[in-house]
Amino acid sequence: MSCIKKTVLFLTAALLSTQLLFAGTKELEASSKLKTALDKEFAGASAIKWYSDDNKTFMARFTLREHSVTAYFDGDGNLLATRRYIQEDQLPMIVANKLAKRYPDEQIRWVVEFQSEGTLVYYVTLENATSWKVIKATSSGSLTVHQNMKKA
Repeated sequence: MSCIKKTVLFLTAALLSTQLLFAGTKELEASSKLKTALDKEFAGASAIKWYSDDNKTFMARFTLREHSVTAYFDGDGNLLATRRYIQEDQLPMIVANKLAKRYPDEQIRWVVEFQSEGTLVYYVTLENATSWKVIKATSSGSLTVHQNMKKA
């Protein structure tokens, strides 16, 4: 399996925990209530696409200040959660320092910031010569292994 295929496979698996909620999603035209909610929460969003699989929970994917963002809303336009890719240098210093100390031989490949109900967590994908792992990190610096995969 090529390195690119492995990387795509791993990224897909790493994000599965948030994607499972929307496994059967279909693109749709959002209601005016949803559009207004998105404009209020994310002024300046562009390339907006809406999805839902149950017409109760809605997912908006868009670009905001050069970041790919996914926001989850209920049917009334209430923001439920957000997810975005960020750069390693955007991690809180305490998280970056603990990752460097605990995983000195691993390279950060991706960082996903996930916020729900006032809680902010980071899913950091690390890679070394033999494996990938996804670390769940809180903004206070708590680290737990969320997923671990060996390379073929």
